[in-house]
Amino acid sequence: MSGDLKIAAQLLAEEGQSLVVVRNGRMLFSSRLPGIQPLLDALDNNVLPGSALADKVFGRAAAMIAVQGQVTAVHTPVMSQGAAEVLSEAGVLYCAERTVPQIKNREGTGPCPMEAATEFTVVPEKGVNAVRKLLKDLHSAVPLKQVH
Repeated sequence: MSGDLKIAAQLLAEEGQSLVVVRNGRMLFSSRLPGIQPLLDALDNNVLPGSALADKVFGRAAAMIAVQGQVTAVHTPVMSQGAAEVLSEAGVLYCAERTVPQIKNREGTGPCPMEAATEFTVVPEKGVNAVRKLLKDLHSAVPLKQVH
């Protein structure tokens, strides 16, 4: 494991983060928020190129974001087979404590919606766009509370 990847993995384990991005021995980005949004935020803030990242759960959608962001290495306790394939295809080094057939939704009743949203493509840019569209659709579908 590279130095940056070791640091990212250690910070993920010790500090209760859900995502840690490290480059040249420095933590550039971290989040405790669940889901894929923190990784999209890291992509949008241009902190991913040349970095190593550690993420609690790493599915196919996350792998496409990492490849799009030009990450060099990934560490995770749980990775989907689809994520491993995307990273391998792009030549990104990865270390997973456990590989599972697919990431499940939070209820454990089916596939994670982000995994399902990227099944149609092997092109990271298309996968990232599908994730953004799904998140936008999910946010706009949330009913607003009415004030009486």
